[in-house]
Amino acid sequence: MTQETVDLSFLAKLNQKNNEELKVLRKEIAEIRTLSLQTYEYMKRVERRQSELRDDLEIAIKMEIGGGLTHLQAVLENTLSRIEGKVDEAMDRVTAIERRP
Repeated sequence: MTQETVDLSFLAKLNQKNNEELKVLRKEIAEIRTLSLQTYEYMKRVERRQSELRDDLEIAIKMEIGGGLTHLQAVLENTLSRIEGKVDEAMDRVTAIERRP
C-alpha cells in the first residue's frame, strides 16, 4: 500500500472547484425558478385571455342568432300582415256578395 501525502494547496484547489461548480448549479437553479415563474404567469394570462375570448364569442353568437331571429320575425310579421290584408279584402268581398239581393 502506498502512502500519499495530500497537501493543503491540493485540498484548497478541490474546494475551490467544488465552490465554482456549486455557484454554477445555484445560478442554473435560479434560472430554472425564474423560467418556471414566467411560465406560470404566461399560463395565467393565457387562461384569462381564453376566458375573455369565450365571453366575446358567446356574445357574438348571441348577437348573430338574435339578429337573425329578429330579421326572421320581421319578415314573418310582414308576410302575415299582407296575408291578413288579403284575407280581410276577400272577406269584405264575400260579405258584399252575400248582401246582394
